[in-house]
Amino acid sequence: MNRWLFFIVLLLGSTHLIADTRYVVDELIITVRSGPSNQHQIVKLIRSGARLNVLEEVENDGKQYAHVQAGEMQGWVLSQYLSTTPIARDALEAALNTTEKYREENTRLKKQLAELQRARTTVEQQRDQLKQSAQKMDQQLQQLRRVSARPLDIEKNNEQLRDELATRLSEVKLLSQENVRLKSRAERNWFMVGAGVVFISILFGIIITRIRWRRNSDWSGSSLSL
Repeated sequence: MNRWLFFIVLLLGSTHLIADTRYVVDELIITVRSGPSNQHQIVKLIRSGARLNVLEEVENDGKQYAHVQAGEMQGWVLSQYLSTTPIARDALEAALNTTEKYREENTRLKKQLAELQRARTTVEQQRDQLKQSAQKMDQQLQQLRRVSARPLDIEKNNEQLRDELATRLSEVKLLSQENVRLKSRAERNWFMVGAGVVFISILFGIIITRIRWRRNSDWSGSSLSL
């Protein structure tokens, strides 16, 4: 311990440091005096690990003193009790605190990773659903295209049917005209036949009448001759 303190004293020498931060070495209670000597009044006792701002350093009676400040308090302490690094206890506590922070950060990052994985799973499920919806919409689009093509085919068929209907109507009109002509001809033929029958009947009647008349005449002449 004495060798380590002596090494610190030799290392510090008589240099003057301004606004340097140092720490009281392990497990010590040092005195803060009003001046850089053991004869000055003690203004405060400081435990090891306390953080002090070094304002300057001087040498007196072969000892190195540091002018320090902690908050509103200022005083002088032996430089051999100061270290540029925190004591092992504080360093361990700081390391433990840092480790705990890292653990908390690790836990937080794990939670974020789990949330991101769940979000990724949700996004993948939504992507699959969108793919299925896209496939369904594509199928519906194909069906709509087929359905939309049907009116064109139907219109084409209707056009053909209209042409065929027009042809049939023309044929029906011609047949109707032919039927009227045939009907008129038949009526005319029946009229002529009827007229012929009447003429023949009249003629036949005249002939019968004459035949009877001749017979009667012949009978009458025969009677007169007798």
